[in-house]
Formats: sequence, C-alpha cells, structure tokens
Amino acid sequence: MKSFTEREIKNFRRYEKVRSSGLYNMLSPQARIECGLNQVDFVNVQLNYTELKEASETMTVDEMLLKQTDHS
Repeated sequence: MKSFTEREIKNFRRYEKVRSSGLYNMLSPQARIECGLNQVDFVNVQLNYTELKEASETMTVDEMLLKQTDHS
C-alpha cells in the first residue's frame, strides 16, 4: 500500500464528504470548490481514491486504538 501524508488523508475525507452527499458530479469544478481543494490536491484524490480510502480507514482504526491506549 502506498504511504500517504496526514494532509492527503484529510483531503480525501473532505472529498468523500462532498461525494457522499450526492449533490455534485465529482468531475465538475463546483465539486472541487465545495471540497475546498486546489486542482492538484483534487486530482490527486481522484487518481488515488481507492488507496486513500484504505489508508483513511486504517488511520481511523489506528487513531481509535491510540485513544484507547492513551491514559494521560
């Protein structure tokens, strides 16, 4: 699996929120604007969608595990 930065994961989550709303054709400029992403970041999410989805899900599980083990 390709490694993604935290920023790329956050960009994916922003994209996914707009996509899952069903209000936009995700190939339209309006969708990119609604995501709040620049053209490069928007296309990066589209090109790496499947891998970013997997990385996002893994990061969520890892975040939950860290919260459970953090006793501070």
